[in-house]
Amino acid sequence: MEPFREIRVRVPASSANLGPGFDALGLALGLHLRCTLRPSSQGLRIVPQGAASEGIPADASNLIWRIFSKLAGPEVGQNFELVIENDIPLGRGLGSSAAAVLAGLAMAIELKGGGGEGQTRQNLIERATEIEGHPDNAAAAVMGGFVASCQTESGSVLALPCAAPRTFEALLVIPQFQLSTESARAALPGQYSRKDAVFNVQRVALLLAALQNGRIELLGEAMRDRIHQPYRAPLVPGFEEILKLRNIPGLLATALSGAGPSVLAFCQPLAGDSAQDAPAAAIQDCFRKNNVESSAVRLPIDHDGIVIERNS
Repeated sequence: MEPFREIRVRVPASSANLGPGFDALGLALGLHLRCTLRPSSQGLRIVPQGAASEGIPADASNLIWRIFSKLAGPEVGQNFELVIENDIPLGRGLGSSAAAVLAGLAMAIELKGGGGEGQTRQNLIERATEIEGHPDNAAAAVMGGFVASCQTESGSVLALPCAAPRTFEALLVIPQFQLSTESARAALPGQYSRKDAVFNVQRVALLLAALQNGRIELLGEAMRDRIHQPYRAPLVPGFEEILKLRNIPGLLATALSGAGPSVLAFCQPLAGDSAQDAPAAAIQDCFRKNNVESSAVRLPIDHDGIVIERNS
């Protein structure tokens, strides 16, 4: 291990599935987890901070630390200070666990000397997929932007960016309750009909073509889904009504963000700073009618992906 002053890692939030692209499509968003690792002479010190720091353990049970220490190996010891500045809400379908896993992996790889940017990024995606079980969040968070990914039969991951127009915005509506990925996956059936499988294949193809060609008016149909959203909707009060929203000025499409309960909407840009955000108001009203409070924020797409810096 070469001496260093600090290692900094920034990982974006990610929204997976995007409707029909179950476990295959992801989008990196401008909401981040930032970690700073420094040598310490006083043993392990973990400092959680940031808007979404509540619930992050400040001891060796911390997921970021566990991933880091496992890959770094016992020889590095525990003489570190780890500052975690987190703005990604936990348990809301925004890739918080994938971001934590990637942060731990990235710091350990950098501690060992890295491996070149391209090699490091592919290594990160594949190692995170082994831990997470699917590549969609990790691939988007590493590469940035829209990303399509798959895991081959040999276990390797293929991930490619998807061209997308910059003529629409991402809106996140985040309800004030958590939903575990395990619970959301348990709600899914073991088998699907050919009709439903074909339905989703058609819409994934349409979604990628619509993004490639700037046909944002097709996003509403292209982001319909029969694989996961109908089965998870009962876990998210108000979501069935959200999917039925029509003729809302500026609203192009809605989808469950990852496993939920957050909702990702694609919208036309607001006319001005003082303009009412009609899509946000409509989605929040659906939640409110089901006694669920929520917050809404428009976010830029993160086109950088993970950023790793080492100061010696």
